[in-house]
Amino acid sequence: MRSKNSIKNIIVNVGSQLFSILLSFLCRTIFIRTLGEAYLGISGLFSNILTLLSLAELGVGTAIIFSMYKPLAQNDRKKIGALMALYRRAYHTIGLIVGIAGLAFTPFYPLFIKNDPGIPDLTVIYLLYIFNTVITYFFSYKQSIIMADQKNYICTLYQYGFCILQNILQIAILFQTRNFILYLCVQILFSFFTNFFLARKADKMYPYLKQYEKEKLSKSDKSSIIKNIRAMFMHRIGSTVVNGTDILLISRFSGIVSVGIYSNYYLITTTLRGLTSQIFGGITASVGNLGALEDRKKSYDIYLSINFACFWIFSFCSISLFCLFNPFITLWTRRENLLFALPIVFVISLNFFVTGMRQATLTFRDAFGLFWYDRYKAVLEAAVNLIFSIILAQRYGIIGVFIGTFISTMTIDFWVEPLVLFRHGFHRPVRTYFARYLYYSVLTGLVGYFTYLCCSLLPDAGFSAFAVKGVICLLVPNTVYLVLFWNTREFQYLKGFVHFPKSGKE
Repeated sequence: MRSKNSIKNIIVNVGSQLFSILLSFLCRTIFIRTLGEAYLGISGLFSNILTLLSLAELGVGTAIIFSMYKPLAQNDRKKIGALMALYRRAYHTIGLIVGIAGLAFTPFYPLFIKNDPGIPDLTVIYLLYIFNTVITYFFSYKQSIIMADQKNYICTLYQYGFCILQNILQIAILFQTRNFILYLCVQILFSFFTNFFLARKADKMYPYLKQYEKEKLSKSDKSSIIKNIRAMFMHRIGSTVVNGTDILLISRFSGIVSVGIYSNYYLITTTLRGLTSQIFGGITASVGNLGALEDRKKSYDIYLSINFACFWIFSFCSISLFCLFNPFITLWTRRENLLFALPIVFVISLNFFVTGMRQATLTFRDAFGLFWYDRYKAVLEAAVNLIFSIILAQRYGIIGVFIGTFISTMTIDFWVEPLVLFRHGFHRPVRTYFARYLYYSVLTGLVGYFTYLCCSLLPDAGFSAFAVKGVICLLVPNTVYLVLFWNTREFQYLKGFVHFPKSGKE
């Protein structure tokens, strides 16, 4: 059953997102041509400010979803009802806190805009971003039980279904009115629809929630959840600072137009990251269920295969990003002034790889509930990232921001996260992980360099040249990896994973 749910989650998640991506890129193309880079930069800036304000979430969602794995596996409805009631109260409170914090920050957001972009009603636009964020907290909590029950594909169908409708309507508005505020109002409306109808779906799927919504958790359960929330809060600080401050720093040191340029690269990397997270997100609940019911030996064997898949996916994507980033943006936007220099493109692609290589480890850490053991890591990571990014940005500009992110990842996350998982999750020495990581990284570098040399023989512009480069990026890395890994245990496991096992337990 775990593998069936994982496969179903992955197929629906990836398929839905691929279609949504096409519409999103079409919407972004029309956005650039109708509103321009300044609006693009403002959109990225305000989104990042709200990401920082969402620290109020404290990691409540991850902690409570982890707490649901065991009662769902054991069909303990009273405990599930009590957990959902706690989740509801927490998220309603968080929504109010984010709203108040966002309003209080209103006088200060202009400090992050280096030059006046000449956009009217900036404060109204900022307030709309706040409202869009706040309303999600009043309904989105009900999605948690669906995800914890290994049915993430249901959430995906709702989310991307409404996302597709939203993009279609936004495209029409951009063509007809070129009105950014109306564009945002549509986004708010569909955010509400997505969360409202998912909440109704959860009520229908789990009708017993209302019956047990007044149940109370035991002191030990509350203590365990609070402990995990405290740990997750620190993790939220680290991830939010690392992922949410790049655009703020670029805006502060290079200007809002540079943010607009970066937002295209950011859109592509976040789109790819979204696709890959759908794959790994589709198996997280199954790993949590596995951890609740099975021994760690089996979990470790599965981890090795998922870590191998992680390497293959992110190695291929990172190589393709480095070779195709600028040709794609030129082809897409028809503007060469929206390109970064190759060294900046390299560091963005490198960060994508090293961040992606953490995915398998983080998936198992979250599923096993090991948040507490590396809680201080996140705070240290945030400090290192901010210090190096600011220092290097002042001296080297935009590339300094991205190098700061790379330094924080490799000096902190690289060794702490696997150490925690192997020591407290698998109870094994971690040296095998580092040996594999080194091998995978060197192989990615060599294959990537050869792929880039092949692509560099072709012209920089033109659809035909881009298409041939795309074929090179598709064939070279994947052919090499197929030859090298075909007979490995990890690859054979992944081959079997895509077929539904006969055992209902699997």
